[in-house]
Amino acid sequence: RPLLCCATMKLYTFAGNTHALQTLIVARYNGVDIEVPAFEMGKDNKSAAFLKKSPLGKVPVLETASGCICEAAAVARYVARMRADTNMFGATFFEAGQVDMWVEFAKNELDLPVGMWVFPILGFIASNAANTKQAQEDIARALGVMNEHLQSRTFLVGDAVTLADIVVSCSLLNAFKLVFDAPFLAPFPAVVRWFTTCVSLPEFLAVIGKTTLLQGATGAAPPPASAPSGGDGKKEGKKGGKKEAKEAKEAKEAKEAK
Repeated sequence: RPLLCCATMKLYTFAGNTHALQTLIVARYNGVDIEVPAFEMGKDNKSAAFLKKSPLGKVPVLETASGCICEAAAVARYVARMRADTNMFGATFFEAGQVDMWVEFAKNELDLPVGMWVFPILGFIASNAANTKQAQEDIARALGVMNEHLQSRTFLVGDAVTLADIVVSCSLLNAFKLVFDAPFLAPFPAVVRWFTTCVSLPEFLAVIGKTTLLQGATGAAPPPASAPSGGDGKKEGKKGGKKEAKEAKEAKEAKEAK
């Protein structure tokens, strides 16, 4: 999409932060130019200059001509609202409410259990069988809600991608890549179909590259309707274990810095 005529903004974050990736995907849909400076958690986020932008030293932080915006959902919503014609908040006032509902759903029902399941694999926290089991149950319950909702829908809200799809898919990104195997996903074919549809769109590919699901995670349901094609996008970023290892290290430093 053509770029908006506005001052270039800066997004401060560590590599692979899914809470920042969601904003960069939205920016692709809205034609918003966002610069992502090199940033080292544990160092740059402790500097006096950065603490003026984010008093708690957290990322992501969006720096605009008017000032800085902290908190991931607030940043994503801000960029989503920069254009009305792309319908990132849906096509109606009611759909805007639904978009907000799914953004809150990701925050309240997905982010914590996904972290509890994935973080031990990434080395952020010690493995705990009871916590992992609880996380699996919580995620299964949330995916059940999504699967029912997506039975007759291609996207979460309306007939095209909105902020809802972007935020929820980013919340599930690491889980699909690292822990969601075929047996776990078997009851949720509509969710698999929806997720693979989203991450295959050009605007997603331009930010996160090709997403490879965990070995054996197949069985997506057929789409209930044709998914709209996105604009042109180029793949960015490296693939493979080296990238994930680097991102894991930076994310671990980010967690320790909080």
